[in-house]
Amino acid sequence: EFDEERATRPSQPNVILLLMDDWGFGDVGAYGGPQQNGSDTKVKTPNIDKLARGGIIFTDYHTANPVCSPSRAALMTGYYPARLSIHTALNSNAVDNKREGQANFLNLSVPTVTELFHKAGYLTGHFGKWHLGGTKSPPAPPPTAYGIDEAATFNSNDPDHQLGNSSQPYWAGLSSTLIIDNAIQLIEKARNTSKPFYLNLWFHIAHAKLDPTPEQLQVYNNTCTRPSTNQTHCPQQIYWSSQTDADTQIGRLVDALHQHEVANNTLTVFTADNGPEDPMVYHNAKGTTGPFRGRKRSLYEGGHRVPFIVHWPARVQAGRVDNSVIGGVDWLPTVAKLANVSVDQTVLEAIDGEDISQAILNPKGSPARYRKKPLFWEWRYAVAGNCWNQAPHLAMRNGQWKLLMNADGSRLELYDMQLPSTSGKNTTYYELTNVAGQEQDIALLMKKDLLAWLQTLPSGPHFTSPNLGCGQYPFPHTQPEDIQP
Repeated sequence: EFDEERATRPSQPNVILLLMDDWGFGDVGAYGGPQQNGSDTKVKTPNIDKLARGGIIFTDYHTANPVCSPSRAALMTGYYPARLSIHTALNSNAVDNKREGQANFLNLSVPTVTELFHKAGYLTGHFGKWHLGGTKSPPAPPPTAYGIDEAATFNSNDPDHQLGNSSQPYWAGLSSTLIIDNAIQLIEKARNTSKPFYLNLWFHIAHAKLDPTPEQLQVYNNTCTRPSTNQTHCPQQIYWSSQTDADTQIGRLVDALHQHEVANNTLTVFTADNGPEDPMVYHNAKGTTGPFRGRKRSLYEGGHRVPFIVHWPARVQAGRVDNSVIGGVDWLPTVAKLANVSVDQTVLEAIDGEDISQAILNPKGSPARYRKKPLFWEWRYAVAGNCWNQAPHLAMRNGQWKLLMNADGSRLELYDMQLPSTSGKNTTYYELTNVAGQEQDIALLMKKDLLAWLQTLPSGPHFTSPNLGCGQYPFPHTQPEDIQP
């Protein structure tokens, strides 16, 4: 129960980071949720929605990269992943990583959030996906080398602590259960030893391959029946069934928190590593980005704007919707501040993340806040799928403005990301109308800042998209000649 006096006092909460894989902005009921055309069928995420109702829905949260490994590296360290030479999904083969100009694993010398909490006396656990290094030669460190007391993972170089047997039938469908089973055991251990806990619960769902059990599929049994072909299973059913089971397991986790009487002072955050996969890459990828353009790998909003829900009964007022701009790099300094975990000043000055704890602790009705520093993104490789989603390869967000461009200065695009009023449409908010021509001073200043940021990153190849799209979906190109690259 929320206690206004307690909300202003220091405490040592338990922390749970629920990180979903490839979930879009619209993949949760609390964010509008997708609905099957012409029917009442809608994705069912009642337990996640309950967390949202009891806490804060952030509408302007951004992952640090539109792909897995770099996004996770930012959460762990507070650095833009490019600074760590993690630019795309880390390969288990060092030759492939070298070809892509990136590291083999997360640098052990970089402080991590789990290391900080471990040193502060927390029992730390990581259950589920790792994907921060899995090479055998050179040997990638196991998750336990990063201040993690207990781990059961996949996509890691830790054969003795795997999350079940991924070669077994329905492993993907049962992976959420395995993650929560491990989490509950650690919560019990922490309770028995009177220690606070920090948990990374990094789900497989909804990454390929999805393999829901027959029981999980029954929840959406009538979603896609085709009388003419007698088809009873379809991508939408497979996708939603997997998500709803993940939601069910999150409900089990919340029940366990109540059972062990730690729910009130547990800070639980629900989010995702990047936007949804493109159906052209995986046919069961039916995630939705809500109103936003772009998907996984794209620097348009749909690639990196995802749900971010904060639930903490003891200190966070329920029923809030907050439009503050926050990023994945902000997780380490923010959660450390909220938990009163000490971080060396040299670390805080070196990382890219900011402490945005005030946005979380502000009372209901407080105005949204912008970060003091801009957010930056880079994506060095091809973008899968429709040309509509193929954004330029650099981006930055400064206050209400977002700029995209290629590393060679081409395809300059500027959008006003201020939330549109309900009275009318703001097509630039949805990255449909490029206003670089009308706002030349802003565009040029941001272009200068973005290129300066690029110079601070490790060198490497940058794929360029010189084309302005295809006939069906032309890219906005209303920039005047004098600001052409």
